[in-house]
Amino acid sequence: MTDKYLVYTRKWRPQDFNSIIGQDQVIKPIMRAIETGRIMHSYLFSGPRGVGKTTTARVFAKALNCKEGPTVNPCGVCPSCTEIKDGSSLDVIEIDGASNRGIDKIRELREQVGFSAARSRYKVYIIDEVHMLTTEAFNALLKTLEEPPRHVIFIFATTDPQNIPQTILSRCQHFRFKRAAISTIIENIKMIAAREKIDAEPEAIKMIAKAGDGALRDGQRIFDQAVTFAKGGKLTASAVAEMLGEIESDKLFGLIKNVFNRDLKAALASVENVITDGYDLKHFTRGIVETLRNLLVMKSSGDTAGIDSTEDEIREMAALSALADKKTVLLMLQKAIDTESRLSRSNVPGIIVETFVADMILSSGAQIPDVPVAITEKKEIKAPVKAAQEAEPEKEDPEETPARPGLLIEEIEEEEEIKNLTADIIEKKWPNVIERAGRLEYGEEVIPSIENAKVALYENETLTIIGENPFMAELIKKHAERIKEVLKEEFKRDMKLVVYAKDEYRKKVNIQKEVTQEEAMNLQPIKDLSKVFKIQSVEIKKHGKHGG
Repeated sequence: MTDKYLVYTRKWRPQDFNSIIGQDQVIKPIMRAIETGRIMHSYLFSGPRGVGKTTTARVFAKALNCKEGPTVNPCGVCPSCTEIKDGSSLDVIEIDGASNRGIDKIRELREQVGFSAARSRYKVYIIDEVHMLTTEAFNALLKTLEEPPRHVIFIFATTDPQNIPQTILSRCQHFRFKRAAISTIIENIKMIAAREKIDAEPEAIKMIAKAGDGALRDGQRIFDQAVTFAKGGKLTASAVAEMLGEIESDKLFGLIKNVFNRDLKAALASVENVITDGYDLKHFTRGIVETLRNLLVMKSSGDTAGIDSTEDEIREMAALSALADKKTVLLMLQKAIDTESRLSRSNVPGIIVETFVADMILSSGAQIPDVPVAITEKKEIKAPVKAAQEAEPEKEDPEETPARPGLLIEEIEEEEEIKNLTADIIEKKWPNVIERAGRLEYGEEVIPSIENAKVALYENETLTIIGENPFMAELIKKHAERIKEVLKEEFKRDMKLVVYAKDEYRKKVNIQKEVTQEEAMNLQPIKDLSKVFKIQSVEIKKHGKHGG
């Protein structure tokens, strides 16, 4: 019978201070405190999840209660060490603050702290997610922290220290854990892979480390899961990418290189390949953002100290950085961040990313041919030879009348619509206005004000918009200047903006109808006609949408 499988996060959990990596700012002071005998009665470990807070608390408890201790090098074999490792020690009590947050649990704890340790030097209480305790529970705990028994030590762990009362914080020695660097997670996974005899590609390990997002425990967990994707005993980058839905770095570098080289065709092909391979475009764009950020750091500081990447990737980025100046990298980074934001609310993510790529290349001033191939081929077909007697029309000078070979029918129609703009055309293109507003840095503020607005009238370069209610009308007025900027971009002209609430506009139209009817009957031509035809009323027709 085979031994029961143990997941890597438990199998490779550190059992002494020397095995805890990436947290020297915590481990060294604790080791000095043990060596000098300056043991406090309460500690607070704060930091992101998965960085070693609870693990450090257990090792600390082991160091305090080891048969050879207190010592910075617990033996790991004495009854106290083995019981703490197995989680069966009567003197090391772990409490989950999230599920035991009430005052009753803390009252029970207060009753127990008065008893001496069963067979250890100290009774250690480790309370995880302590910030989840209720106010009443904290108040009950405070008395014990003010006058703790000599044999009791509290170690609190939390991801949210700002939610712990100041009265508790002031009675604890606070240690802050930090996120693990990608290089630290990579080295840890390499060590586990070597011990477990797993052949993993460096790129695969790097992708797992990045997915760990600063949490060593998550990196180990993902590596454990990825091993099942190993083919022929080898864990490849493509297998990890398939599992995570992540993008291999060569795809990211390839696209950025094509953009820097102003190669629109190749850049769009890169996006198409990513879509075809089934990758998540939001993850892809996030990868572009991270890569561009690294390029900007590299070009600004001249070193790679703040870049969490492999040596091969840093060499690739150094080559990329030579293709563009800082201004171009910064502009592309800003547009990539904006694109990532827009992807979350778009039903056409592929088009959003393609637009981003095209915008970067075309806005750089690159001369990209925009004549479709089919149209070019048609221009090369010669017309039938005309009869000799038919006089050929005189050709126009191309310099005087420039041709427009790449302009499609849709573009011509769009130009005509903008030239002869009406309220109906504006209403038809209103979704474009909303989409365009979403690209701007203030888009999230503007969109709610216009997405349900109605176009009422467009006359003399003045656009009348109706808000659903007075609140929405006021919201439109608040963002009027920004909305006019968006309208100018969409319709290529400056507009004045008039805003009404729905009921307010309806009343205004009705009043206008009544006044116009009265005035019409008093017009002299109408009076003259009424003498002959006995006219009693006049039908009034107003031009414009929702006009009457």
